[in-house]
Amino acid sequence: ERRALISKQFPLTAVLGCSDSRVPVEIVFDQGLGDMFVVRVAGNWLDNTTTASLEYAVHHLSVKVLMVMGHEGCGAIKAAQLPTTDIGKEPTCLGNLLSALKEGLSETDLKAVRDSKAHDRE
Repeated sequence: ERRALISKQFPLTAVLGCSDSRVPVEIVFDQGLGDMFVVRVAGNWLDNTTTASLEYAVHHLSVKVLMVMGHEGCGAIKAAQLPTTDIGKEPTCLGNLLSALKEGLSETDLKAVRDSKAHDRE
């Protein structure tokens, strides 16, 4: 099956998913090799690189469906809720990611969420 995909791929869906090893997109959706174009990054962070990857899927692979797949227990989202001083102690690239994720998290909105498990997926 893999050998047949060496020269071409025809995914129908592109997914921006978390890099968490517990959330393998193809397995979650019971898909095989070449069925989905998957971009995985901690916290589902959409930046220039991830955007370019999804644009590639749309413009060069003719993908018609784009999906963002979050999950409960996301370590990146949980870490982004740490105090800024703690985030500053992380390695540079990780700290930059967590700081950017933190900017997108609204404390007011998070306080309104009643499901405690949802705090690390919102």
